[in-house]
Amino acid sequence: MTKTPLVIWGASGHAAVVANIASLCGLWEVVGFIDDVNCDRMAGTFAGKPFLGGEEALASLKQKGIRHIALGFGHCSMRVKKSESLKNDGFELVTLIHPDAVISDSAIIGEGTVVGAGVIVDPGCKIGRYTILNNSAVICHGSTIDDGVHVCPGVRIGGDVHVGACCWIGIGSCVVERLRIGAQSYIGAGSIVTKDIPPGVLAYGNPARVIRSLTEAF
Repeated sequence: MTKTPLVIWGASGHAAVVANIASLCGLWEVVGFIDDVNCDRMAGTFAGKPFLGGEEALASLKQKGIRHIALGFGHCSMRVKKSESLKNDGFELVTLIHPDAVISDSAIIGEGTVVGAGVIVDPGCKIGRYTILNNSAVICHGSTIDDGVHVCPGVRIGGDVHVGACCWIGIGSCVVERLRIGAQSYIGAGSIVTKDIPPGVLAYGNPARVIRSLTEAF
């Protein structure tokens, strides 16, 4: 079977994970990495594949007929912004789901989302675009995760929860059922969320409490 060429945007540890998921899916051939942040590394390779350059490499990729890109970086709001820019430029954002993930047939997974090993997504869940469901995260029945969210490894989200766009849910955190977490909020690692969290705040602890407002997107 002929595999489709795929470029990963990013060149960090997460990008290596994304490339591995793509390889395991059996449909994609990762041809290289684009990175606008670590420009000094562009002369070498990463995860066994070449650096292709920064954003300036997009034109040559299009000329070669390479139109599929997967996101390999964690900045939530930038994933949304970069994805929309890439789509406007004629590229397709690829959804990657690890073969060991368990996804209900009734769940919806948005474009450009990456689902890691051991993830469980229950019936009736809606996962937005350009989101990361990292290793061993569990999204229980009827929950909605909006665009650009990063659900970190080992997170447990109860049933009928709504997580707003571009939130970060820190590693090992738990969110009690039927809660709402407002857009662009950051939940610190290991938190237990027992009440609604407003938009644009840092919250953490057991139980999680709002610590302060956030002045920058992440």
